[in-house]
Amino acid sequence: MGVDAACKPALSRKRSGLEGAFGRWLLPVLAVILAAGLLIGKHTANWVWAAAGLAVAGAGIAVFRKQPTRRRILITMLTLCAGVVLGTMTWHPILPEERVWHVTGVIAEEVRDGHSTQHRTVLQHVTLDGKPWRGGAYWSFYMAETPEDLQPGVRVEGDFRLYHPSGAENPGGFDFREYLLQRNIRIGLYGSTGLTIRGESNTVTGRLAALRHVLTGKLYEVMGEQAGSYAATMLLGVRSLLPTEERDAFSRLGIAHILSVSGFHVAVLYGIIAQCLHLLRLSRKVRLPILTMLLTAYCILAGLGAPVVRASILILLREYGLIRHRPSEGLHLLSCAAIITLLLMPAQVTNAGFHLSYAALLALILVRPFLAGKSKEDGFLARHRRMDRLHNMLMSSLAVQIGILLPQLYWYQELPLLSVLLNILVLALAACLLNLYWILLVLMWVPFIGPSLGRLAAWITDLMTRGVMWLGSADWITLWTKQADLITLIGWLLVGVGLCYPLCLKKWIRLALTTAGTAAIVLSVVPWPHHGTEYIQLSVGNADAAVLQDEQTVWAVDTGEDATLSTYLHQRRLSVDTLVITHLHADHVGGITELINDRIPIRRVILPASAEQLSIAPESLGIVTALEKRGIEVIHAGRGDVFTLPSGTMTVLWPEKEHVRRNQDPNDYSLAMLFELNGVRMLTTGDLTGTYEMYSAQPADLLKAAHHGSSSSTSPEYLSVVSPGAILVSGNDETRWAALIRRSGGIPVWGTQDRGAIMIRFDENKAFIDGYHEPVLSPVE
Repeated sequence: MGVDAACKPALSRKRSGLEGAFGRWLLPVLAVILAAGLLIGKHTANWVWAAAGLAVAGAGIAVFRKQPTRRRILITMLTLCAGVVLGTMTWHPILPEERVWHVTGVIAEEVRDGHSTQHRTVLQHVTLDGKPWRGGAYWSFYMAETPEDLQPGVRVEGDFRLYHPSGAENPGGFDFREYLLQRNIRIGLYGSTGLTIRGESNTVTGRLAALRHVLTGKLYEVMGEQAGSYAATMLLGVRSLLPTEERDAFSRLGIAHILSVSGFHVAVLYGIIAQCLHLLRLSRKVRLPILTMLLTAYCILAGLGAPVVRASILILLREYGLIRHRPSEGLHLLSCAAIITLLLMPAQVTNAGFHLSYAALLALILVRPFLAGKSKEDGFLARHRRMDRLHNMLMSSLAVQIGILLPQLYWYQELPLLSVLLNILVLALAACLLNLYWILLVLMWVPFIGPSLGRLAAWITDLMTRGVMWLGSADWITLWTKQADLITLIGWLLVGVGLCYPLCLKKWIRLALTTAGTAAIVLSVVPWPHHGTEYIQLSVGNADAAVLQDEQTVWAVDTGEDATLSTYLHQRRLSVDTLVITHLHADHVGGITELINDRIPIRRVILPASAEQLSIAPESLGIVTALEKRGIEVIHAGRGDVFTLPSGTMTVLWPEKEHVRRNQDPNDYSLAMLFELNGVRMLTTGDLTGTYEMYSAQPADLLKAAHHGSSSSTSPEYLSVVSPGAILVSGNDETRWAALIRRSGGIPVWGTQDRGAIMIRFDENKAFIDGYHEPVLSPVE
């Protein structure tokens, strides 16, 4: 009476299978508790109390065997403590000393090319000075041309420097350490001194890596390199072969999940295997071990990636339940799979793919039934029998989009506007392609048949790729938002509760929850007006990038040479009013490419006078041309030019326009600027050399040291004139940093190499400075 139709029980109240062991709702709670324990363990290195709790809970479970309520409470406590211990061991491992080791290992992935002559891959079966190391190692090295036999599956040996991967250096920045931990890699190796290739490895890892390489090469042969890359990615999980711009286009459309071996890909394979086993008329008891063996083999072939492992676990749990005639409820099945996945791969708790996949499945279980409705009158759309299949597909896609809304806003800050419809179309096409790829994988060795199927698969792949690239290039295809926060989470939960089918709620309550949740989400992802003046020197290695927010105005000073600046701006939905490029060297201007690719709006660019007439690389000159083609105003500034900011001014101190000499070192003519913000003076000098730095010598409260702290700049004479209260250094060269400290005469030196990003807040005639790794606000004296 007066209760929504969704009150009809969607979850059986019968206790069976997993429910009989853990209780009706205990299993989903345990999954959440385990994840919470892992996150606690990530942020604490003290696991003694958790181990004590583990022992107490274990003893209590044995004592209270006949008291279900107490046992469940103790099981919950046991799960939390186990999560803390496991999380501590995962995120705070004991690592070998950082030094040069004699290393042997098996190349487990394709050798990828990075910047310049850099190459990188992953080694497994690693030994350090002859002692086995548990887990893999991330190996990077520089080499003009890599040997042809340096391929997956071979054993290598050499003297490499071991380092401990670092975490995030900037607010919201890329966490390299976390990325490697999610792949069970805890150490990094650098260099190629004494590199020796010992031939193919006889280990399982080596043979499978070699097999993936051979299969990839054969796919290239029958399909061509571009289409073969897609086949190798979707079948074998070799994502590094795809160009970045193509992966970005799929991501912008909200369909990037088809490019990584995940639940969808495993489901297609499961469908093929199940159909074949059904034709053989085998019973479920016989089929289960065969299915287990085949899915396990595929998991290993695909490199034991977390998505394929968790999808296989879900399928096998479902099959086991059907054999026992205890088909578990979807929520319990999903919870069990999550628990097993986190116990096997604890670091996945912070992985974007983990969040996206489980959020999507959770929405399919809890939200889709309400959207689809159980009768003609239920749901948001009235159904017609002929439209049932299309209706169900639309509601499933809509439920998935609701489920992944929070992780999508948190990880990518973009909402694909056509993702509901595109997922239906692309998934149908991708399913056909995957079936074709599997047939091709089996028959590509057969003369005539293999090449013919390869051409067909390549044609369909090219058709899909062209459509995705065309749509992905449109500016209107996505809605750019601010990164999700706690308010977004609360709004998402309210929407989820309002649309949750099993809950018996009145219609007006559902409407109120959904409306309030939607409003909270919208308000949380729209950037609010910024007040105050703040400057952040981003940590970008031996490069430069900074952001100044002065009330509603945003200035960026240099861009580094990677995506750090673009990521920082994208997460906060900040447009750049003025981009200042101190000079056209790659470590100061290379990041513009990422700004353009991420579609960060730039209104104007300030360059030093005659910047293009100096000795610069063609790539840097091409970047300036690209800016001009996009209609961005480019200003060439020189000594005496003054630019207005809401809380002060920026005055150019160097170079002098009439004295710039052609084809000289751009460092000599770097922009030196004096910012006067709320009565505080900050002097920034780019890479200005000691030859000309005295032309920019002005008293200042803060000094951004030139050329990453190099001894060729920031001389004692220069410091005596400037007399700053603090010196900022952007770089990771310990030698330069230590030398600058020695000649600073006791002036505090803040370096990104040890503090990460450096933040400065400008108040009235005062400045406060702190570091990302040491967030203790310090006044500048």
